[in-house]
Amino acid sequence: MSSQMDTLSNQFNSLLSQYQETYQDFINTITSGNNSLTSVANSAYVGQSNINTIQGSSVNNCLTSCSSNQSCSGATFDNNLNTCTLSSGTGNIVNSNNQTAIVKQALYYSNQLKQLNNQLTNINNQMSGLANSNMNSYSQTQQQNNQKAEILNQNYQTLQQERLEIDEMVREYQTLNSALENGNINVTSNYYRFIMYLLIAIFLVLMLLRINLTGEQRGGGNGRTPMALFIFLIMIIIFNAYLKN
Repeated sequence: MSSQMDTLSNQFNSLLSQYQETYQDFINTITSGNNSLTSVANSAYVGQSNINTIQGSSVNNCLTSCSSNQSCSGATFDNNLNTCTLSSGTGNIVNSNNQTAIVKQALYYSNQLKQLNNQLTNINNQMSGLANSNMNSYSQTQQQNNQKAEILNQNYQTLQQERLEIDEMVREYQTLNSALENGNINVTSNYYRFIMYLLIAIFLVLMLLRINLTGEQRGGGNGRTPMALFIFLIMIIIFNAYLKN
């Protein structure tokens, strides 16, 4: 029984080291704003909606296609059909044979943390059950056994709390990333609006100069100027409405 407990304890400590390293990688990815993509074997990415499916693709081409599409939040490459399905919106990684998930680094690390968390919880439960069922075989005192059980229970509570914190950080990361994309769209719209108003100003200055230079020659030819100005103003109104939409 002691040998079995030692084996479980070594497995727990090894997984705990991996958990701590992965957790630090996850924090570094979020704080640095790293949106690069990575591949996950035997997995698929399930987003809110599919953008399109690319035939005759590869894992690298699938990753490149998703990186170059601003709406793509992840993709799934089918190893049998050689197809790449691009998806948008928030999503999750699910187990799937003969497929490869293309996901952002933050989602990859959060998924790794959840898997390690589940393994640690499972081993912790095995150790707790083993200690409870074989309590009388230990040479330690009852107080020492209670201390071990308390430590195991504290480990379980800590793992559960960290799982909640990881889920909350992922939601905050996705919200921040969505806000950044919306901000880029607004900047682009304001840039085009600025160009439009600049062209309006140049046109009006040219019209005023033409009217001043030809003020003494008013005849039948000047009737085209108001008509051109009227048509240009209609085009401005249509373009401005398009930018708002």
